Amino acid sequence: MKPKQLHSLAIAALFAVGFPAFAAAQQSPPRIGLLAYWPCEMQRYMDGSGEFGAFLHGLRELGYKAGQSVTVDCRSAGKQYDGLTVAALELTGIPVDVIVTMSQPAGHAARKATETIPIVTIVSGDPVGAGLAQSLARPGGNLTGVSYYATELSAKRLELLLEAVPGLKKIGMLANPKLSYLPFEEDARKEIRRLGLTALVEQVSAPHELDAAFSRMKAEGAEAVFILPDLMLADQSPHLAALAIKHRLPMIGWGDWFTEAGCLMAYSADYSGMGSRLAFYVDRILHGAKPGNLPIEQPTTFTLSVNLKTAKTLGIDLPQTLLLMAGEVVE
Repeated sequence: MKPKQLHSLAIAALFAVGFPAFAAAQQSPPRIGLLAYWPCEMQRYMDGSGEFGAFLHGLRELGYKAGQSVTVDCRSAGKQYDGLTVAALELTGIPVDVIVTMSQPAGHAARKATETIPIVTIVSGDPVGAGLAQSLARPGGNLTGVSYYATELSAKRLELLLEAVPGLKKIGMLANPKLSYLPFEEDARKEIRRLGLTALVEQVSAPHELDAAFSRMKAEGAEAVFILPDLMLADQSPHLAALAIKHRLPMIGWGDWFTEAGCLMAYSADYSGMGSRLAFYVDRILHGAKPGNLPIEQPTTFTLSVNLKTAKTLGIDLPQTLLLMAGEVVE
């Protein structure tokens, strides 16, 4: 064989072997899709705040750089549960390599949109009971993440409310009927009955219904208010705090933003920590792990937060035992 032919064959062989490696090196970075309930605010997220701020902070701690080693796309439901389905379908159409959500309703919407793209989410209810996972240890399918809810949380919040305001008989409860498929209302009703109390349940699905709901609860003799987990109610925490003070009703929520807004108390898991933890799951998936093989974690630390200014306004002298339990005190 002539030298020229050998040279040509060598180049061809090098091309055949080297081109796939070269092509892989030139592939665009993996795409992460954020399925947001609130409007997408990428700058806030990058600054570590907002709905996905903790998650992106967690990614940075793992060495990822948005726009360089990973691309991030966000689609918003516009603060409407119904909008989650459309937003999820938009992400699957990009398509993205993994979808991240911060709530079970968003996780449900993503699961309906795709059974192949990995989904990493915070689950606010029971992932097994909801059909999102075969078990916590081995979810199966394409969804995994962190689940913070257990029936015991409703009991604990009610017990804390009774400790803050002894002698309660009637408790108003705010529930969103759009989340009737989640166990929150049923669990809370059971615990209220167990404690020998009466539940005055108000179903509210939109912010404009809150004023009338508080008026009805007060007229029916409510002595306190128990807020069930719901993104719409979370968004309305300042309004809820103002209504509770107006009607002189001590109120307990499920996230520290409620006490920061002016509610009396909240008892919750570390939402920022859970959001950051989702980055670990995304990293594992981007390195080849199957979501169905990654156990769904449950937090072990929960924090009580209290608002002393609100307690003073309502004429409530919080017991020292409760104050010593509080991990956060708003003054």
